[in-house]
Parts: sequence; C-alpha cells; structure tokens
Amino acid sequence: MAVTAHAFPSLSLNGLKKTLNASTDTLEVLLIASGSYTWNSTSQAHAHVSDFLAGSGTGALTEVSTSSTGYTRLALTSVSLADSTTVTTLTCANPSWTSASFSTVYACFFDNSVGGTDSTNQLLCYWDFGSPQSVLTTTFTISINAAGLVTWTTS
Repeated sequence: MAVTAHAFPSLSLNGLKKTLNASTDTLEVLLIASGSYTWNSTSQAHAHVSDFLAGSGTGALTEVSTSSTGYTRLALTSVSLADSTTVTTLTCANPSWTSASFSTVYACFFDNSVGGTDSTNQLLCYWDFGSPQSVLTTTFTISINAAGLVTWTTS
C-alpha cells in the first residue's frame, strides 16, 4: 500500500508550546472508513481531531464503526522521538487490529492527553492510503517503517 503522510503544522507548534510530550503523552490512531480529505490551506489549519473529522471542506469524514468490526481507536506503543541536527523522527510499534472486518482510507494519529475529547485531542499527522484498504476477519496492521510515523526537517 502506498501511503502519503501529512504532518499538521500544529504538531511543531504544540512541541514548542510544550503541550506535546512524546515520552509521556498517550498517542493514538483512529481510522476513517469514508470521506474525502484534501491537504490544503483549510486542512493545514486543523489542530484537533474534531477538525479532522469535520473534513477539509468537502464534507465530514466517517470513522470506522466499532460495531462488530474489530475496530477501536488504539493507543500507540513503543513511542520514541529521535533527533539529529536537522531531522526529527517520531516512531512507534506497528498498530494492529485483530479479527478486523472493515475498510479504511485514512489513519489519523493524535495526542489524547490534553482533555481527552475530540475537540481537545491534538493532531499529529494523517496517512492517506491512496485507495480503500479492506480486511475481512483478519489482522489489519499499519506498518511504521524505519522512516517513522512522521519526520520533519528544520533548515
């Protein structure tokens, strides 16, 4: 699966404001079943999960149903932050849903430690899978490769 990842500008801002701590905060992932999300000036201004779910101007996104699908939002494990001179990488273990029966088009990664509601959960990044990814009573895993969940470069 070809993935296009987009880091929300609020990720860097939250790091600077010290409202994001990758070592102690609960970082999570949710999956979107349907809807269209376009990376543009509207979506780049999004800061919270509720903003993401509202969409990028073409209508709301629909999260994967938790009813008999094997889906629930997952906390990320083995989260680490690596920093070199100009590149910062946030990584984690591969999130996985067992006995999954659903289809997904996007994964949204967020910090669940500030308030714990969609209107306060801070966005990190989202992944566009490029096409619907469907599973039927099997395990669905998002592969976090060596490049990490999200990487950003300073200049």
